[in-house]
Amino acid sequence: MEQKKRKSLISWNNIEKKEDFIITYLLYKEGKSIDLISRIRNLNKELVEEHIIRCKAFLNSEKSKINDDFFTNLLACKKKDRLNTIKSLKENDKKQLVKYLIKKIPNIENAEDKMIALWLAGELKYDVLLPIIHKEVLHKHGGVRRMVCSALGKIGSQDSLDVLHRCLQDAKPQVRQYASNSLRVVGNEKTIRRLKSLLNNPKETPYVCKSYRETIEIIEERLKNKRVLDEI
Repeated sequence: MEQKKRKSLISWNNIEKKEDFIITYLLYKEGKSIDLISRIRNLNKELVEEHIIRCKAFLNSEKSKINDDFFTNLLACKKKDRLNTIKSLKENDKKQLVKYLIKKIPNIENAEDKMIALWLAGELKYDVLLPIIHKEVLHKHGGVRRMVCSALGKIGSQDSLDVLHRCLQDAKPQVRQYASNSLRVVGNEKTIRRLKSLLNNPKETPYVCKSYRETIEIIEERLKNKRVLDEI
């Protein structure tokens, strides 16, 4: 019933009360091109595209089943719009998206698309996604491995500790940096020892060393606070 109510909003009825993105989408739905809609509505093409994506997300977010169209729309969105779409999802739809990503991520060939999918996994923060994320640490593209580290930091599970430790040895400096940053959440005494050892490498990139030092301080402070609380 709610979905039908939503779809009824996507019509020319009571047009004076419609939001701008719905009016733009109605023109698009009629088959008008982005260029033509831009001229009709006196909007730049980028804003027209944002309106169309927003309306599609508005409709898809109400469906109980997450599908390829919904995922494709997310890939096309800007980061801010993806965040807003995820926040607007009901709990059941978030779980549907999690199930979709578990099946989808291993089969994505395009590295950029896989990076966005991993970003989505991190934002959703479901532990059930961890096994599929962990497997991508072997991906040949450094950007994908970097997003693995980012997602694991957002989920913040101790189950990812070994994977993040492994990423500290990655050939790409950004991957090592992201692994270090994520270890601030789940790192332990073993992490501190590893990072201190890595700081002895004279060939390490300065910004990565900076991350190592900051991570060591954060973990030490967190462990110190934990010991104090345990003694109370």
